[in-house]
Amino acid sequence: MKKIEIVANQAVEEDIVELLTELGYGESFTYQHPVFGRGKRGRREGSAIWPETNVMFLLYFDGSDVDSFLKSFRELKNRFPEEGIKCWIGDGLYETL
Repeated sequence: MKKIEIVANQAVEEDIVELLTELGYGESFTYQHPVFGRGKRGRREGSAIWPETNVMFLLYFDGSDVDSFLKSFRELKNRFPEEGIKCWIGDGLYETL
C-alpha cells in the first residue's frame, strides 16, 4: 500500500482531478482546499497581498501502480511548468477501525 500526497496551486486543481479520474482514482481521494503555504514558487496565503491558495490531495493505492502514476504525474507537471505542483509517495500503512 502506498500513500500519495499532492500539494499544488489551485490553478491546476481540475487537471489533477481529471488525472486521478483517468487513472481510476476519481472517487478514491481526500481533498482539501484552501491550503496555505510558502515555497519556491512564492506564498499561497489567500490574502490581499498573496491571493493564491493551494490544494492538497491524499490517496492510498496498491504499490504496483506507482510507476504508472508517476509517469502520468510527470506529464501533468510538464504541462504546467510555472505552477507549483509537488507529490510525495511513501508507505501507506493503515488500519481500518
